Amino acid sequence: MLFKNQLAPEFVANSINDELIDLYGFRGKKVLIKFHRFSGCPVARSQINNFLKRQKELSAAGVETIVFLHNSIDKVRSIIHEVPGLHIIPDKQKKIYKLFQSEFSVGKLFSLSSWVATFSAFFHGYFPLFSKFQGGIIGVPSDFLLDEKSIIRDLHYGRHFGDSWMVPDVLKKL
Repeated sequence: MLFKNQLAPEFVANSINDELIDLYGFRGKKVLIKFHRFSGCPVARSQINNFLKRQKELSAAGVETIVFLHNSIDKVRSIIHEVPGLHIIPDKQKKIYKLFQSEFSVGKLFSLSSWVATFSAFFHGYFPLFSKFQGGIIGVPSDFLLDEKSIIRDLHYGRHFGDSWMVPDVLKKL
């Protein structure tokens, strides 16, 4: 696991809009990094769409958001888009997940809380997109809030599929 007050691991990757995202290129800005499962996951889509709708609030607070999904670019582009200040990065091989030690656990697949989050997503109109499943169904979200020097100021390793910071959580942490 990574810890508060350590320098975040450096990465360079392309977003779904073919923008080169260099973490250390964001120095001088606060950065929220979110790791989710895959683009076909109803819980991940529900949470990401909430960020897409509310990114203006984070941008106004000086926060750039980077979201990782363990998919290929073609599985993501067709259903998720980017907005200013929010960058979506496919990481099919989970290379950057490993850098941030965003762990995967079979046990969390069977967590009651994971299924409550899944049924909540169903209730809000997000259903599994089986054609977008990729990289395995095992995985939980993790969140990292970096300061202007790329130091991890707060972090959260999820306990189940739906255990991820939402916009109000991030705004409180600022």
